[in-house]
Amino acid sequence: MTARDLALCAALAALTAVCAQLSVTLPWVSSVPFTLQVFAVVLAGASLGARLGFVSQLLYLLLGAAGLPVFAQLRGGLSVLVGPTAGYLWAFPVAAALAGWAAGPMGSRPAGGGRLVAGAVLAVVPVYALGALWLSISGVAPGLRAAVQVGVLPFVVPDLVKAALASLVAVRVRAAAEGFVRR
Repeated sequence: MTARDLALCAALAALTAVCAQLSVTLPWVSSVPFTLQVFAVVLAGASLGARLGFVSQLLYLLLGAAGLPVFAQLRGGLSVLVGPTAGYLWAFPVAAALAGWAAGPMGSRPAGGGRLVAGAVLAVVPVYALGALWLSISGVAPGLRAAVQVGVLPFVVPDLVKAALASLVAVRVRAAAEGFVRR
């Protein structure tokens, strides 16, 4: 991994941390906050490719585990990574890798728009699956059906919009990065 790769991974981990702070909890909808993290996770994978996207989100989790306030509502520490929303967080590296797999590796010609958007949508699946599963295991929602009702359904449309936008932004990011490397 080059210094450039590390810098890009750090930048996308930092973006995920910033997007986590743009958080709104609507108690009548769910105890899970609305954030822009899905945007950042998909952007990381679609911009950097599967391997570096995965690394960027793993770095994000490691920073939070170390106690830095990178998670929603300026929280950090291991307690967040075993708390009610931990399943969503643990899925971020996998989601970034899926978005990156669909986009292709950094430095290559990015996949077409349809494939990027499909990869972005696919990337949301493990976030929901692990998030809902962990909500039911942690006792926040009594059973998987209830977990899907409070931890998935309210977020589907906003997250699909965020994922699609991230894939479109990734095309521009990749083009800019490619132009920067050529100089």
